[in-house]
Amino acid sequence: MVYLLHFNKRINPERPTQHYLGYTKDLDERIRDHRLGRGARLCQVAKERGITFRLAEVWIGDRSLERQLKRQKNSRRFCPICNRLPI
Repeated sequence: MVYLLHFNKRINPERPTQHYLGYTKDLDERIRDHRLGRGARLCQVAKERGITFRLAEVWIGDRSLERQLKRQKNSRRFCPICNRLPI
């Protein structure tokens, strides 16, 4: 499955990076690894800087879906946290 993490703030204030898009067969284990600072380098840096994240979205799919979404280079567009409609 493909998943999107939303960080509570930008990893680097000078760059817009606030999301991580990944693929896994075991989501619970992968999220646990990210929270411990293992796995993706971006998540490790976030942990070092005290930046937390939430699981924003999950899609049923394989690595080809992950690549398709990453190629668009606009994870923010897929994030329901960033795209909440005002009440």
